[in-house]
Amino acid sequence: MGTVRCFVAVFLHPSLRTEMTTLQKKLSYSGADIKWVEPDNLHFTLQFLGDVENVRIPSITDALRDCLTDSCRFELELNTIGAFPNLLNPRVLWVGVGAGRERLISLMSTVQEAMKMEGFARDSKGFSPHLTIGRVRSSRNLKALTGKLGSGLTVKGTMEVTEIQFTTSELTNKGPIYSPIEIIPLRVSSEI
Repeated sequence: MGTVRCFVAVFLHPSLRTEMTTLQKKLSYSGADIKWVEPDNLHFTLQFLGDVENVRIPSITDALRDCLTDSCRFELELNTIGAFPNLLNPRVLWVGVGAGRERLISLMSTVQEAMKMEGFARDSKGFSPHLTIGRVRSSRNLKALTGKLGSGLTVKGTMEVTEIQFTTSELTNKGPIYSPIEIIPLRVSSEI
């Protein structure tokens, strides 16, 4: 029985990819050893499902469609730059969410509840809405990177969240390749 590695996410709107690429370039001037997320792969993970048997894909897709029936489109604002675990010891570089944060958290909760019914555990760490833009691979030029992160760099942009993607993730030497299994549109709020 074959498996596929998959997750559920909101992908960054194409109109904001240039903004993210510009931010990555500014941070790369630090000379730090960072593996950047490709612009087409930038997304907000709602739930990582891991390796899933192919025979389960149709029921997961149906569960996602059903749970999102009443979910409406909303505006999401990108507004902060941060790092996990913190700015002085960055391992994961991210962009945070301003307006629309609570709606994104609610959407994540809806998806995780539906996936719980399909046998997937909820994330025990909780959900901090963020867009991962890069991962620090070594301590090379880390001080210069922390200086850039603390220098007041900002990011601005808004997008309308119009759909959720149930996506496969194939890991390769050049990075992950994402392919949508199903794209589930969200309702326009004026619809009945």
